[in-house]
Amino acid sequence: MFYGWKLATIGSCGNLLLQGSVFYTMNAFIEPLVDLHGWSRAGIGLSMTFASAMMTLSMPIGIMLTNKVSIRLLMTLGAFIGGLGYIGLGHVDDIRLFAALFSIVWVCGQICGGVVATMLMNRWFAACRGRAFGLVAMGTSLSGAFLPFIALVLVDTFGVSWAFSVLGGLAFLLFPICWRLIRDTPEEIGLTVDGLAAGAFQPGAEEGKVVPIGWRELIRGRRMWIIGVSFGIGLMAVGGVLSQLKPRFVDSGMGSYAAMGFMCLTALLGALGKYAWGWVCDRTTPLFTAKLLFLCNALSLACIFLPQNLFNVILFVVGYGLCMGGIWTVFPVVVAYLYGKKQFPHVYKYISLFVAVKSLGYAVVGLSHGLTGSYNTAYIMLIVLLLAAFAATSTIREHEAAEGNVFATCN
Repeated sequence: MFYGWKLATIGSCGNLLLQGSVFYTMNAFIEPLVDLHGWSRAGIGLSMTFASAMMTLSMPIGIMLTNKVSIRLLMTLGAFIGGLGYIGLGHVDDIRLFAALFSIVWVCGQICGGVVATMLMNRWFAACRGRAFGLVAMGTSLSGAFLPFIALVLVDTFGVSWAFSVLGGLAFLLFPICWRLIRDTPEEIGLTVDGLAAGAFQPGAEEGKVVPIGWRELIRGRRMWIIGVSFGIGLMAVGGVLSQLKPRFVDSGMGSYAAMGFMCLTALLGALGKYAWGWVCDRTTPLFTAKLLFLCNALSLACIFLPQNLFNVILFVVGYGLCMGGIWTVFPVVVAYLYGKKQFPHVYKYISLFVAVKSLGYAVVGLSHGLTGSYNTAYIMLIVLLLAAFAATSTIREHEAAEGNVFATCN
């Protein structure tokens, strides 16, 4: 097996134990934290909003650090500090300290996984880039598939402090693994990109030194705005729908545990979708995949309006789960495809700021329910926006991509 797949697995574990874990497990911690400390749900929600903003701001910083600091060191420190911060969440009684630690853990999730792991995959893969990005991104959704139930059992059995300590301890154990196994480039251990023979042509591997595209040139170009806003909309839809999917099922008459089970199943299918959409990127083109992805997300989300019965719930969970998982995978692959492998780190540090649009999803679904007593208004708006993203990305042509004339097969 090519060594790069081992590194992709480590990046996926970072997303599972830090990036996704701290988000999904709050479904199990919110009520116990309210009972334990007297905090309000609104206060905890604001803490998560603040942490989400800090995580988004850390993305371009993390990308810039990969050009100055060893990725091996960055991911090791991310696991070390993130694990300790995660443990600390269970031992503070001031909500301001909780918000600060939550921010640290979420930022470390980007350092131990997230954008730093994505930059690492860009160095190790070219033709297999879609699947490599997908494998790394899978960890975030996998955490939502089973960690909320584990956290719930831990809280009920040992209490809040011990539950945070156990989950944080698992993340902390990643740091020696990162230091032992991660290598910044395949050349460090005598390998090449994708594990191909030395000198083999690589998609997007431009010869010579590449001058980074200036930020003024980027913001003047329509491609950055189309891709950034479109994937921001996609992430906003995913964040908004998943953040209150369990309550949506409960409102429709489903039991609490059944609703949680279907939410976790959606996350699990999202993890499978992340790898599947990466496979589609490698077998077709990332730009075609992006158009198909937005259309499928809109159509599958519309299934939530079908009459409530077991068949229709399963249809929605399977369809939307598989489709929504591709957003995080296809986003960086499209950027690399449009701008080239060597320009990717520079361009992605700017375009990743559009991830901030994701935070609007939480407000959209919350306001929809607060004003109308239903999530339907929010869902309709998100479907319209996803169709608009499909239309917008359809205006970008294959010949505009830096790698548009490259055809390669991942072994």
